[in-house]
Amino acid sequence: MEIPAKLPFSKRRLPPRVVISYIFDYVIIIACAIGFSILNKVEPFHQHFSLTNISIQYPYAVHERVPMIYALCISGLFPLVLIILYTLVIDGLFSHHKPQDVASGKRKLRGPHRWKDRLWELNCGILGLLLAQGLAFVITQALKTACGKPRPDLIDRCQPRANSTDLFPGLSNSTICTGDPALLTDGFRSWPSGHSSSSFAGLVYISLWLGGKLHIMDNRGEAWKALLVMVPLLAASLVAVSRIMDARHHPFDVITGSMLGVVCGFVAYRQYFPPLSEPWRKGRAYPIRTWGSDPAGPDSVRYVGSKRESSSALRNPEDERMAPDIPSSEHARPDASTYLQSSNPYASNVYNRRPRDHDADDGAWSSSEDDVTNGYEMRQQNHGAGHHAPQYDPSNAYVSQTQPLTAHAGIHVPEPMAGPGRPLTDMPSRAM
Repeated sequence: MEIPAKLPFSKRRLPPRVVISYIFDYVIIIACAIGFSILNKVEPFHQHFSLTNISIQYPYAVHERVPMIYALCISGLFPLVLIILYTLVIDGLFSHHKPQDVASGKRKLRGPHRWKDRLWELNCGILGLLLAQGLAFVITQALKTACGKPRPDLIDRCQPRANSTDLFPGLSNSTICTGDPALLTDGFRSWPSGHSSSSFAGLVYISLWLGGKLHIMDNRGEAWKALLVMVPLLAASLVAVSRIMDARHHPFDVITGSMLGVVCGFVAYRQYFPPLSEPWRKGRAYPIRTWGSDPAGPDSVRYVGSKRESSSALRNPEDERMAPDIPSSEHARPDASTYLQSSNPYASNVYNRRPRDHDADDGAWSSSEDDVTNGYEMRQQNHGAGHHAPQYDPSNAYVSQTQPLTAHAGIHVPEPMAGPGRPLTDMPSRAM
């Protein structure tokens, strides 16, 4: 197999080590699939059980409420279709800053994202989903095989011989069973719940992925976004609860399986995407990894005070257009970024900016280093001459009731409040 020399829809050549580094990701996913198939054929450990234990005397449900094939469609196929549809079609349709076509002068319907960026986002999205499911399946099956905990319907699967009694004081083993061997073998795989772990792995991953795309933690408080992100979690919970209703698992099995799935989904998402607490990233995938090179420290990648600073707060352009025109001398104060340090000390210049001088030769080849994060809904910081803070209505400005205003805080006070001979610390606090 020949290693590709460049990305699709890009003129930039890829070093072989970059391609090799991502081959490892697919190798891990394939290894998880092979490991699961092997563990599924291994006879699990058979714990001793008691014929008088009422917690394992539930009837065997022939028809499950959510068979495994349905669970895979819910936790695997649905997220996959959503990732493909959003990445290739929806992403960029609602952008406020769509680029214009050079020939016709009309704005592009598809938004600012290039095809190579969409394909990169698609690659990372699918990789993360497969990694979440692969980890959940192989870890769950390994624990099932090693533990061998009886299911709640074990006695019905076992079909003990007539007049059977516990061989040991209060305990029996599988030698007294006359039921179907396949059903009996599966009867000792109760902990943890595979339906729960796989459902939460895939649906927690897609919840995080969707939350990043909608940047739900941008301090705007749009409840519809939170509700949309919670829908996959509700679906995962319903799948997990169905296992208790079918008497396939004990509640403890479902709870621990769900926790395992949450961890797998979170870990897989963070391998390829930034955390939700950084909404300025807009859920864009990490750039192509510089495999084999030393990571850059926080001091070497910070752009404090630069107009390319990616840690600027997200803003609402509509609110700023509706704000009244206030003279610069009447500004109440700058925004929080004036007197707070950069909230993102790890902002990378490779991650957030697009080299303008390389646009002509297609130098920007990663979806996370394009001009999307700098092009719209980002407040550009420029502390050069003539720069003023965004204009806000002073009557709506929040004045701290606990900390006095100091001269070195970088806060501009209107002249009527800071007259000659009147110290700043004596100013009355604005009533809330």
